[in-house]
Amino acid sequence: MQRQSADRTLRIDADVIPGDGIRPGLPGLSDLTHRTIRLPLSDEGIDLGTVTLGERIGSDGHYGFLYAIVGQPHLALKLIHRERSGPASITRQVAGYRRLEPFPAEIPTAKIIASRCGDGEQACYLLVENLHHGRWADRSVVVAPAVLGHRERAAARRLYGNLAARNIVALDCHRDNLFFFDGSSGDLIAGIHDHDYIFSLEEIPRLGLRTAKRLFTLAGRRGPARSAINRAVEGRSVSAQELMDAFFQRKILDDIR
Repeated sequence: MQRQSADRTLRIDADVIPGDGIRPGLPGLSDLTHRTIRLPLSDEGIDLGTVTLGERIGSDGHYGFLYAIVGQPHLALKLIHRERSGPASITRQVAGYRRLEPFPAEIPTAKIIASRCGDGEQACYLLVENLHHGRWADRSVVVAPAVLGHRERAAARRLYGNLAARNIVALDCHRDNLFFFDGSSGDLIAGIHDHDYIFSLEEIPRLGLRTAKRLFTLAGRRGPARSAINRAVEGRSVSAQELMDAFFQRKILDDIR
C-alpha cells in the first residue's frame, strides 16, 4: 500500500520522536538539536532506547548528519538522511570498520559502537565515538582540517602505507574523512573517521555494479587512480600499494573530494 504524503513529514510535535519519524528521506533530519528520539534496536541487538541529541558536529555528510548526544559526550550519532543509498552505506561502513579494527596502532579509527541498516521504515544510524571526548580528549584531535599542511600530508602518507601493508584499500580517504592527533612521541598521526569504501584488495572484483561505478567516480575519469581501479575491478594485476599510491595523489596531494 502506498504511504500517504502526510506520513513523509517528520513528527516534530511529539515529545519523543519515534524511530519511524526519523527514517531516511524525511525532511527535518538536519534540525534535531535538543530533540529526544527513540532509536530502534541496533543490528547488533543493542537497545539504545531514547537519546536527546545535542549540537550538530561538522558539516553535512553525503549520507548522514552527525549529532552529539546530551549526557553522553563520548558518543555521537550519525543519522542517515539519504533514502535510497543511505542504508547501503551503513553496511559498507560497518564492514570497513571491521577491516580496520584489528590494527588500532597502525590504522587509528573512530569506533563504531552500534549500527542499524534499516528497512526503510525506521531510523538508519551509526553510534560512534565522539572524537572530541573520551579517549581522544587530550590528543589535540583535529577532524577534517580545512587545509593539509606538510605534517598532515606526511601523516596521511604513513596511514596510506599502513593500509597497503595490510592489503586494505581505502578509496575515499580525503581530508574530510580523516582526523589527526598527537602521537606519544610527538609525531602527528592520521586516522580514519568515515569507514566507507574500504575493502580488501581481493574483494574489489566481486563488488556489485553500483559500488563499482562509484569507485570509478572516486578515481576520476583519467589518470593513475582510474587505471589502477580499472585493473582492480577487472581482477587484473594491481597491488594494494599501487592503488593507495594513486589515491594518495588524488585524494591528498590533489585534494579531490
